[in-house]
Amino acid sequence: MNDSFGRDTSQHLRMLVDHVPSMLAYWDRDLRCRFANRAYETWFGVDPDGLVGTSIQDLLGPQLFALNELYIEAVLKGHQQVFERIVPGPNGANRHSLATYIPDLVDGEVVGFIAHVTEVTKLKETEASLRAEISQRELANDRLRASESSLREAQRLGHVGSWEWEIADDITIWSEELYSIFGRDPKRLSPTYAEHAALYKPDSWVRLQSAVSKALQTGEPYSLELEYVRADGMSGWLEARGEVVRADREEIVRLRGTVHEVTMRHLEEEARIKAHAFESASRNKSELMSRVSHELRTPLNVIMGFAHLCQADSTIDPKHRHWADLIFAGGQQMLHLVEELLDYSAAELGQIAISPVDSELAPLLQECLDEVSELARSARLTLRMAQSDGAPIELCCDPKRLKQVLRNLLSNAIKYTPPGGVITVSVADLGSIVEMAVQDTGVGLSPGQLERIFQPFERLGAERSATPGMGLGLALSRKMMALMGGTLRVESKVGVGTTFTVSMSKLSGR
Repeated sequence: MNDSFGRDTSQHLRMLVDHVPSMLAYWDRDLRCRFANRAYETWFGVDPDGLVGTSIQDLLGPQLFALNELYIEAVLKGHQQVFERIVPGPNGANRHSLATYIPDLVDGEVVGFIAHVTEVTKLKETEASLRAEISQRELANDRLRASESSLREAQRLGHVGSWEWEIADDITIWSEELYSIFGRDPKRLSPTYAEHAALYKPDSWVRLQSAVSKALQTGEPYSLELEYVRADGMSGWLEARGEVVRADREEIVRLRGTVHEVTMRHLEEEARIKAHAFESASRNKSELMSRVSHELRTPLNVIMGFAHLCQADSTIDPKHRHWADLIFAGGQQMLHLVEELLDYSAAELGQIAISPVDSELAPLLQECLDEVSELARSARLTLRMAQSDGAPIELCCDPKRLKQVLRNLLSNAIKYTPPGGVITVSVADLGSIVEMAVQDTGVGLSPGQLERIFQPFERLGAERSATPGMGLGLALSRKMMALMGGTLRVESKVGVGTTFTVSMSKLSGR
């Protein structure tokens, strides 16, 4: 060993201390510097040798000394102090520092303290960077959680569930909404692929298996509608979509997809198809009725023509004349039925002609009453018009079609009112609306009959009586009123009578 090491120890220690980047100093009880290393020149721009004997207050300045004073007082009482501080230096440099004050005890008395101040600026910058990164990660996590929550809510609102299937391990993962769709407990494990058979009707499960097998063989996605079964036994329809997921080596390792609950859409589509089929059948029926009615009218006109010739022949004997009268009356009744069929078919096909004109109501009503008055007398019924005060009422209507509706209502009232009854026609001016009512004192209708009364070919049991008709008059009358922008409604009570009311808009300003 070199003996000079011992002789140069103080020099070596000084060199070592001066090369430490942290500030090292010794301050006595009077706060005078007794030693300082070279770092004070870097931090404060002062010569460390010249600092000896200088007060710490002069070094720090009033503001920084005031900040450190509490720690100085504490260390002089024998308590080690550790604290952080920003230390201003020359050229506006600010250093984040970690200061340690260590008391110097001699025989239990503090004679001074050692100050060790280390710059931690880079550490603080790193800490701030880490805090910012943590904050960003927390923000990203919050957004991820919000996104997951939004996804769950979107799936719930849209009745869409998602799933994944790890093929090798036969592990399936279901979203929350998928459990809800199938009515399964989300606390339980998702079913394996084979266990999915219990979730579908047999034919749907076969179709799903076929689609999955094809996807695994070809890599092509699939989409199909399946009928599923909930845990509570209820069934419904869903739209199932799936696609393959490949590993790095292009090997198919996973399937994933979505399930969309479409029961309402499926039922609506079925209803639409049925409605379309019904509409087509109804149109075909209406076209058939129209063609048959046209074909019937020609021979009927011939029959009635020959019957009329027989009636006009003065040489024919009374018995044959009576036969001609019966033939002519029967022909008229059949022709009336044929005309009803033609009108109803035209209305069903949207081919009926409506020609609205300004018409005064009172003469139109009186004409209808005159036409059925003889029929009412023959049935021993009283037919009357309720008195209506006020100015004349004008409507924009098709007079021919409105009279057809009113004649039908009057004719029905006459048919179904027992002898001695009363049929009353009344008009109510309700401002912009006028109502025409035909009220009878007949047998009345039950609630069940009222529900069916406007259905075509519905005679409510009258088909078993001698009362003529096909049950088309009221159905046709309601269609006529709808085409003219009006309505037809009915009120009835068994044993009291029935009232049919026609409502139409008046001409503006009248």
